[in-house]
Amino acid sequence: MEKLRRGERVMIVCIGDSITEQNFHLRGKLNYVGQLAEKLIDTYGRKFLLLNAGVSGDTSWGVKDRLERDALRFAPDLVTVMLGMNDCQRGPEPLPEFRRNLETIVSRIAAAGSEALLLTQNALDYNVREPAVLARVHYPAYVEELRRMAEETGTPLCDIGRAWEQRVGGATNMHLLLMNDGIHPGEAGHRLFAETLFNYLGIEPTI
Repeated sequence: MEKLRRGERVMIVCIGDSITEQNFHLRGKLNYVGQLAEKLIDTYGRKFLLLNAGVSGDTSWGVKDRLERDALRFAPDLVTVMLGMNDCQRGPEPLPEFRRNLETIVSRIAAAGSEALLLTQNALDYNVREPAVLARVHYPAYVEELRRMAEETGTPLCDIGRAWEQRVGGATNMHLLLMNDGIHPGEAGHRLFAETLFNYLGIEPTI
């Protein structure tokens, strides 16, 4: 962000799963990555390149394997990492490996001379009795493991999931207004994602 404020060029890669990928869940609208690009243009002009490296269905295992190909080879200044929604379907046993994967991803980003920013995802509402939701019963444990890893390693974390919980306040109807289906945010949900990320990054429009 300091480079952008100085008018220098910046490369950003956003890596993750279907919630990062720009896809049909947004019904033609921009997800949080696209909204970040628009905000940066509005604020700093076209002094940056932003790559969306989201892949539907991906996990920390997958991102670890493709990190060089899809992110590091572009010599990014910043890599945002949003994972957990699919990892959790493996059950509670792989939680330590999930953490090790995140630590490996972050350390490889740092070794490449880039900055890493972890992002949590939207909360789930288990009152929504969809198979895709029920298959992710261990998701809260994965989110907490990610938060612990960030705190214990000093890795920057933008906690979108916490902002989501605060906005919803436990109300299923409010949660559903932010969603496209049981696990994927819709336009309103991604607007909350983007607003939380803007606030974390301290982006303030100059026009």
